[in-house]
Amino acid sequence: MCRASQIVLPDDIKKYVDSQNYVINDIGMSESEVRIYDKYVLKIQPESEETDNEYLIVNWLGHGIPVPSIPVYCKQNGLAYTLMTKVDGEMLCAKKNLEYPGMLITIVARGLKMLWEIDVKKCPYTTSRLDERLKAAEYRVVNGLVDVEHAEPETFGPEGFKNPKELLEWLKCNRPEEDIVLTHGDLCLPNIFARDGSITGFIDLGRMGPADRWQDLAITIRSFERNFGGKYTDGKKIYDFKPEMLIDELGIAWDEQKYRYYILLDELF
Repeated sequence: MCRASQIVLPDDIKKYVDSQNYVINDIGMSESEVRIYDKYVLKIQPESEETDNEYLIVNWLGHGIPVPSIPVYCKQNGLAYTLMTKVDGEMLCAKKNLEYPGMLITIVARGLKMLWEIDVKKCPYTTSRLDERLKAAEYRVVNGLVDVEHAEPETFGPEGFKNPKELLEWLKCNRPEEDIVLTHGDLCLPNIFARDGSITGFIDLGRMGPADRWQDLAITIRSFERNFGGKYTDGKKIYDFKPEMLIDELGIAWDEQKYRYYILLDELF
């Protein structure tokens, strides 16, 4: 986590937010500090390929889908500063949204279709493709960056893989053919904002780019299961979500192989 006392804002950022009050958003992104201002969101995190990609992909998209604009992106002393316009609406995981499961499933299906309609054939940013993701996963495995403690209980251990290295080898040997669309890369409910039943914005776009559609589908289904299943409400189940509810809304076929593959790939990140 970046410490506020150690952060000196770059001059280009100060022009927009200097002396303004802000609150800290501590949902997710453990290595980041996210400051919420009246009109802007400032994300401060260690500079990386993902921080570069977020800025580049947003500019490539233009106004194709609802994402924040980024008036300033700069790097200083190993930190990346991404100043974004504030997205209207609320996270889909907000308590009042979770009270309407059918509406949420419909909203997410519309969001996925919105992404899939973007023509990515000329997209120059390919860090989201499986070749690049596996390279990034290997780097994390070799450097001991995989958080095994927070993996799904069945991923590692007696009934699963011995360690992240064995999982990585399995992923390399069992990679599926890619069905390329524009993907968000981490399409969980906190990263989708909506108001009055319509999506107002996608956030946290560092992994966005061309990839197999199941990259998003797997993460989205898992997010529904966690949010409705009680993971964040002390075990109190909210709704009996079934993956086919979303799959049927999308009008596509279930693919167990790809679902498992992309869930396991995400365990290394």
